[in-house]
Amino acid sequence: MATWVVTGANRGIGLEFAKQLLAEGHSVIAGVRSPESMKFSHEKMSVFQLDVSSTSSVYEFADNVKSMSQSIDILVNNAGRMDGRWQSLEDVDPEISLDVLNVNTIGPLRVSQVLWPLLQASNQGKIANISSHMGSIDDCMSGRSYAYRTSKTGLNMITKILAVEGKDQNITVTAYHPGWAKTDMGGERAPVPVSVSVKGLIGLINKQDIDQSGRFFEYTGDELPW
Repeated sequence: MATWVVTGANRGIGLEFAKQLLAEGHSVIAGVRSPESMKFSHEKMSVFQLDVSSTSSVYEFADNVKSMSQSIDILVNNAGRMDGRWQSLEDVDPEISLDVLNVNTIGPLRVSQVLWPLLQASNQGKIANISSHMGSIDDCMSGRSYAYRTSKTGLNMITKILAVEGKDQNITVTAYHPGWAKTDMGGERAPVPVSVSVKGLIGLINKQDIDQSGRFFEYTGDELPW
């Protein structure tokens, strides 16, 4: 069984990752912004505070992870935030936009950077970046959502760069779109049950290898355009 690190694990997709992975017998190290908000516990899950927008918090989280394990097999960069979907140009708030970019783009880079040595210590380390089809430049037909779209496009580029750097270090890095999943962030109108989304993602991540590294997939397995 593998050791997985999941960020943003206190609700939605991250929490479902933790539940399904634990049910399969894996060990989970969960990063959550407010540990007291974590209403789920398991003997094979450790929960630590993590604010991916804060460099000091990320370093403290890394120290806690190292205290639990000298290596990790898989990092799921899931923590993220919205900007008020479908905002038009006149509604854009630059300060909120900077915060979205900090969380959704720089946050995963921070976490990947500090946990990279632990992934190297694994025989075949993997990073799964939870992106969105809204970050696809080729698929931007409806516009709007300036900050969120841009943050996920940036995350996709970070995925590509990390994949190149990890090629000679046995670390693969892939971006995934979870679908419009029914979570607090996705809303009640979302058509994809979160359990279905995460089951598909786990299956893809388990199969993730050098051929999939640096690419972008939907939870169904369909490849998406950058």
